Amino acid sequence: MQTKKLFRTMCMALYGALVLVSCSAEDGATGPAGPAGPQGEQGPAGADGQDGADGMEGEQGEQGETGAANVIYSGWIDSGFDDNILTSSASFSIAAPLMTDDIINEGVILVFGRSTPAPATNDTDVYALPMVIGAARQQTYYYRAETAGQLDIVMATNEEGEPAGVPFFGEYRYILIPGEQPATVFTLSESGKEQSMDITKMTYEEVLDHLGITE
Repeated sequence: MQTKKLFRTMCMALYGALVLVSCSAEDGATGPAGPAGPQGEQGPAGADGQDGADGMEGEQGEQGETGAANVIYSGWIDSGFDDNILTSSASFSIAAPLMTDDIINEGVILVFGRSTPAPATNDTDVYALPMVIGAARQQTYYYRAETAGQLDIVMATNEEGEPAGVPFFGEYRYILIPGEQPATVFTLSESGKEQSMDITKMTYEEVLDHLGITE
């Protein structure tokens, strides 16, 4: 009797275990992520880093060229005329090694003469060639640029056969402007209006100022 009771008890226990196993739920699918929580408070700022080292200062560049960078000019050259010219005309040559055929044909050539200092005041005057000096017996000064590298200075009187006498100019200077440089410049008149001016018509001082040439 007890044996049957024990057997029945064991069968019921085994049946209960099978029911529990067969009824266990499967794992569910992962649910959607919940909403993000509020942002946390910002932490304290970190300490400033050290300043970087200053870069080395660059070397100073060379001084820029003057306004006469493309212009060729000489210093004052002593006259090659005799102190007293006994013929009605005379000439001498000045070396201009940088005067090319292109400058002769397409550029601008300026030649200036400076008078012999006056005995009383030691003053001098500068004139652009060609120039006529004197009244009754005139001396005409001009130049010829026919050969690259050479300028010829010529003086002649208005009286054929008469000696030219004492030259007026004691020194000469030339300025060569290449063809790519404009010969016409624009300036402001006294009324403030812009006006064009041919550089060959400028005074000696105006030419120096415009081209940035020193005396």
